[in-house]
Amino acid sequence: MQILKWIGLILIAAISLFVVGCSTIGLPHVSYKPKDFTPTPDLLAPIGGMEQVTTAEDWRSTRAPFWTDMLLSQVYGTIPDATPVEIVSDEIITTNFLDGAAAIRAVRLKLTIGEHDFLQDVHFVVPNLKGPHPVILGAGSCPNDVVLPFEGVERLPGTEYPDYCNMEGWQKSLGNFIFGRYIETPPLEDLIEHGFAFGAYYPGMVVPDSTSAGLAALEKLNQGDEQYGPYAGIGVWAWVASRITDYISREPSLDEGRVILFGHSRAAKSSLLAGALDPRIAGVISHQSGTGGAAVQKNRVGESIAEITESYPHWFTPNYALYADRPKALPFDQHALVALMAPRPLLLGNSARDQWADPQGSFAAAKAAGKVYELLGSEPFEAVNLKDFKPDAVLAFQFREGTHGITPEDWAPFLEWLDDHFGTE
Repeated sequence: MQILKWIGLILIAAISLFVVGCSTIGLPHVSYKPKDFTPTPDLLAPIGGMEQVTTAEDWRSTRAPFWTDMLLSQVYGTIPDATPVEIVSDEIITTNFLDGAAAIRAVRLKLTIGEHDFLQDVHFVVPNLKGPHPVILGAGSCPNDVVLPFEGVERLPGTEYPDYCNMEGWQKSLGNFIFGRYIETPPLEDLIEHGFAFGAYYPGMVVPDSTSAGLAALEKLNQGDEQYGPYAGIGVWAWVASRITDYISREPSLDEGRVILFGHSRAAKSSLLAGALDPRIAGVISHQSGTGGAAVQKNRVGESIAEITESYPHWFTPNYALYADRPKALPFDQHALVALMAPRPLLLGNSARDQWADPQGSFAAAKAAGKVYELLGSEPFEAVNLKDFKPDAVLAFQFREGTHGITPEDWAPFLEWLDDHFGTE
C-alpha cells in the first residue's frame, strides 16, 4: 500500500507539472539580460488628436486620464464607486505578539457596491511603539488565518476561497515542490523591528477567486450601466485596497501617508492597479504580476491573453478576451499601467524560472514607463539588466533564481527598498 501511495504521489506531481498555470517548471531559464523590445505606443507621443506630452501638467490633466480610460475599458472594467466604509468591529486580539513587540488588531469593515454590502476582514500587526506607522497592506490569495496563522485570527464562516488554502501534509509538500519554498506569512519580526505595520486582507471576501463563484458574484453586481463595461475581479480587488485605505486614514496608529500595497501574482495585478488609480497609495510592491499586470503583451512571451482570459474569465472585462488572438491590436501595453504609478515608488519583483510571468516583459515596461517618472520629477528607470536591483531607486526591479512564489529571499530586498523609501529612521 505504501508503494501505491508513492506511485500516486509521483503521478500527481507529474500531472501538476503539466497543468499548473502559474508554475514555470519545465519552462526555459529567463536570462537576466534585457531583450531588445520597446513597448508601443510611446506614452508621451501624439495620439488620438492629442499633442506630444512635454510637461507634468500635460500628463496629469490629459494623458494619464487617457491611458486610465484605455486600461479600464479594455482590460479591467469599471471600478466601483468610492462608497463610505462602515467599521463593523475593531478590536485588539493581543498586545503581546512577538514577545510584546507588536499587537494584533482585527478589523471588520462593511463595503458597499450599489445595493450590495460585503464584509471585509483586515488583520493588522502593529508595532507597540508610538505611531503613526507606515503600513504594508498585503492582499492574500487565501483568508487571513492562512497568512497570519495565530490564535484569534479567524476566517468568517461561509467565506469562499481556493482549495489550495486548505493544503496540509503531503499536499503542502507537493505544493512546495512545484512552487518552491513558497511562504504566505511575511517576516513579521523583521517588519516590526524596522517600524512597519502589516495588514493582511483577502479580497476574495467580495469577489471570490474561482471561476464559478467569481462570475456568479460579478453577475449580481453588474447592472449593465457601468462606465467601462462590467465589473471584474481584479478591478474590484483593487477597489477593496482603496476602501481599506479609507479605514487607515481614520486610524491614528497607522500612517495614511505611507500606505504600501504588496501583492503576489494575481494580487500583484490588483495591487498595481490600485496604486495606479488611487493617488493616496504611497508605494507598491508588485511581485510576479505577469500578464494583466506589469508584463507587456505585444512581445508574445509568457502567459498569453488567450490563456489567461480562458482560465480566469472572472478577472478581466470581456473586452480583454477580444484581443486573445491579436495582442498587437491593443492600443496600449502594460507600460501604461506602470507609468500611472509615477512618480511614486514601485518595486517589480520577478524570478528566473518564471517565464510564464515574463520578467523581461516587465523590465521593458519599466524602462518605457521611466520616461514618465523622469517627466514628473523622479529619476528614470536606471537598471541596466534584470539583476540590477537598486534599493534606492523609485522605480526598482528585483530578480532572483527560483520559481513563481514568495520566498524568504524575496523579503530581504523588499525590506531594503521599503526602508529606503518609507523607513522611520
